[in-house]
Amino acid sequence: MLNKTMFEFLIAIFALAIWASVIIYYFRGPIFQWLDNRFGKDTPLAELEAAHKKKPPAASPPQEQGKG
Repeated sequence: MLNKTMFEFLIAIFALAIWASVIIYYFRGPIFQWLDNRFGKDTPLAELEAAHKKKPPAASPPQEQGKG
């Protein structure tokens, strides 16, 4: 009796593995696009990169306003 239940369990696992491989193969394009979007390297935006490379303005003493 134990051999029959183990065999049924093995067939169920085998069927799930085949089903998963067929689904993954069929949807491999969108899956790879999602994985690349999720885990791929981000490209920096040109504006942010240019702003980051600019040097900050030199600190100048405060300007005195006219007394009077």
